[in-house]
Amino acid sequence: MKKSILKVEFQSRLNYFKAMNTGKIIMYLFLALIVFSLIIPGIWMVLNIFLSNADEIMIGKAMFLLSVFIVPVLSLFLVNGIIKEMFMDKNIDSYLVLPVTPKAVFSIKMLYQFTLKVLPFVIFLSIATTTALAARYASLVLFFSHLSYFLFLGVISIVLAYGIVFTVTKISSAKRVGEVLTLAGGVASVLPYFIFLAGSQYLMDVLQWMPDMSSVYQGFLYSPNNMKVIIGGLLLIGGSILLISLMLNYVTAAFTKGRSQTGAVASKKKRGALVVDSPVKSLLKKDLTMTKRDFKEWSAVLPQYLFPFVFLYLLSTNPMIFGGEAGSHDQIMISIAFAGSIMISLFVAANNTARDAQIYSFLKMMPISGLDIAKAKYLYNIITIAPMYIFITIIIYFILDVPFTTLLYSIAVSVLLVMTAAPLGMLLGVMNPVVSKKNPAVRLDTAANVIISVTIFALIFLMGYMTQFTVGFDGEKYVLKDGTMLMVIGALIVLSILSYVILLKRVGLTYDKGYNITYKD
Repeated sequence: MKKSILKVEFQSRLNYFKAMNTGKIIMYLFLALIVFSLIIPGIWMVLNIFLSNADEIMIGKAMFLLSVFIVPVLSLFLVNGIIKEMFMDKNIDSYLVLPVTPKAVFSIKMLYQFTLKVLPFVIFLSIATTTALAARYASLVLFFSHLSYFLFLGVISIVLAYGIVFTVTKISSAKRVGEVLTLAGGVASVLPYFIFLAGSQYLMDVLQWMPDMSSVYQGFLYSPNNMKVIIGGLLLIGGSILLISLMLNYVTAAFTKGRSQTGAVASKKKRGALVVDSPVKSLLKKDLTMTKRDFKEWSAVLPQYLFPFVFLYLLSTNPMIFGGEAGSHDQIMISIAFAGSIMISLFVAANNTARDAQIYSFLKMMPISGLDIAKAKYLYNIITIAPMYIFITIIIYFILDVPFTTLLYSIAVSVLLVMTAAPLGMLLGVMNPVVSKKNPAVRLDTAANVIISVTIFALIFLMGYMTQFTVGFDGEKYVLKDGTMLMVIGALIVLSILSYVILLKRVGLTYDKGYNITYKD
């Protein structure tokens, strides 16, 4: 069905070009001539001359300025097309009658907008910036880093554009919003040429005023470090996929809700039948809703997120006691990534899973398997734990004096350890959970608490020893060994898969068989 919609969309655009009159064809050809003969060569020449001769510190500033400029301009340029595609195009009504989910329809719409409007611009910029820098540093890996970086900016732009449209349409009608945003999009389409012609003379003054961005871009977009390029590129690609997924969910929910409020009763029933979620997705929504509406859910787990800062204090003040090397900030950060992510994953995942003891009888009556419940809980734990720990890791990065590569390694290790330890925490959560009306934060029995407490104390005293093999002395200080870290990441990927397959299955079996629940108060 998706292929059929893709063919319809392609044919629709083909018919639009076929139906154009001679005047429009001449106008578009004239604009294309200006763009390809003046604008593109001009931008290409400026970027190549600047990037070939500028100091490295100026390259980082220029990349940041270019990024800040691209995202809002491209977003405003896209809003008019989104208004037409999502609110003015009658094909949407036809698609929603078909046996296909709204999310699939909107994903195809977004794919076309990204492919036709964003991707050409992104590819041009990535090639233009890479050509000079690849020749300057004699490195072809910059093609990958620049392409992944500008693709990420393109994804941010289209996500921001959709967010603007669907947020503003909640305040006013789509037609009125379309008029305002069309004007904004027109201004945005002219703005690059105005800045290029009138503002280029002030470029160096602006760059001199900007802060140093070398810590962000050096080793990735210029002066390449192969490990940093590969890891950074993969993280940007993963972030792009995550952003698109989140935006599709938001757009689907907003569009379906808006149409259900204004449509006829019969059409409401048809659309309602099309958006029935899978058991895993429904259970995940249940968990997220319970978390958002009840602050007690936050108060039960938030204090645990302070432990990484406790680890930071211990390793910074007494590194030798805990097995760390004096003065090695790289090892401190990796140690916190190991110890903190394991401890938080075990405790938070166990508490989140034990919460289901309150509604276990209801879950047993539903036509769902225990494995579906376990999968939903696993996704919920990853969604709630991993982003929070990434945020904590970034804060610690700004506290310590470590290179950007160490931050990337720490994030990768933290996320993989969360994926590995969360199923074990879930297994502890279904081991004799506790239900207490007076103290809802008490969810784990004595055995589970003892296991987690012993693990915490072991992590505190061993966190430095666990990471000694990851650092080496380079003659001046202890630094991370890239080869060792890649082996660690590879091993953690295998462990996370095994943990998901083996432990999650055991959690699902426990849900199916039933477990002992201790009721207090």
